[in-house]
Amino acid sequence: MNHDPTAWETLGKALRSDRERQGLTRGELAQRVIDRGGKITTRSIGSLETGVVPRRGTKPPSLEPAAAALDWRPGWVDRILAGEDPHQVLGSHNPGAGAAPGPREMALELLPSVYEFSRAAVSGGGDPVLRDEFDEMAQRLLQSIPAGAGVAPGSAYGLAAYRPHAVGEGVPADDADRIARAMDRSR
Repeated sequence: MNHDPTAWETLGKALRSDRERQGLTRGELAQRVIDRGGKITTRSIGSLETGVVPRRGTKPPSLEPAAAALDWRPGWVDRILAGEDPHQVLGSHNPGAGAAPGPREMALELLPSVYEFSRAAVSGGGDPVLRDEFDEMAQRLLQSIPAGAGVAPGSAYGLAAYRPHAVGEGVPADDADRIARAMDRSR
């Protein structure tokens, strides 16, 4: 782990800047972390934002939950600590600061949910062998996306991929039908 005080100061400034950009107080950010099942105090957030270098050989346990509560992608903290410019790392995160994520990036962001689904299916009595095959296929599908590829106009998956759904709402019926038809054509 990087113990360079300058890197930690840069990370702290990026955390504070993004929190403020989102209009959050330290208390509101702490509540976001707690709502997601984490533990953090406003004092811990203050330490992170001032760039306090951890004494132990690992990152503070509150760092990744705080970054996740700011909707940072996995790996962004490490990239900034490794010396990458926070503006470059967070560019696609800040509205208007960069291009929208491509299909590969969007699929990569969804992959943890795919794994969560397969684990939930097995915990409900599903076949673990099928879960493993499903996870492997999801990984292979992700790897098959060409770099820089876009979703073709009129893609059967286009609407479902880009239309947001409310948490807990599930996939709207018209999206589910469209996906089912596209999957039937691909067989």
